[in-house]
Amino acid sequence: MFVNTYDSIDRLFERFFEQSTPVTTTYVPSKFAVDITDEKAIMALAVLGHDPKNIEINCYEDKIEVKAKKSEDKTAFNQLVGNIDETITLGKDLDGRNAKAEIKNGILSIVVERKEESKPKKLTLKVG
Repeated sequence: MFVNTYDSIDRLFERFFEQSTPVTTTYVPSKFAVDITDEKAIMALAVLGHDPKNIEINCYEDKIEVKAKKSEDKTAFNQLVGNIDETITLGKDLDGRNAKAEIKNGILSIVVERKEESKPKKLTLKVG
């Protein structure tokens, strides 16, 4: 009996792809990126595809919560957008109740000033 190798490989691939589930890709936002200076902490979070009106930001003394649900649209673009439910814990030297937030190019930036008593005090040296 003559076996055509190419036919066998074709059948193998056909069976493999018949049994596999469709591949879907979903964008999963990363956690907060944080930059801390002597004066403030700046936190950034990707909120691509979310309407700014639908993003909920709750600021507490010790944490900040960001929540957003993706829209119910069944567009291809909306498949790339994921729900957001993130919390970042603040250090005791930051006060989240005085935070400020803005969105630019799909990036949510939250700025939290340091408490005055925790800002570094600069000393000048007296030489003598």
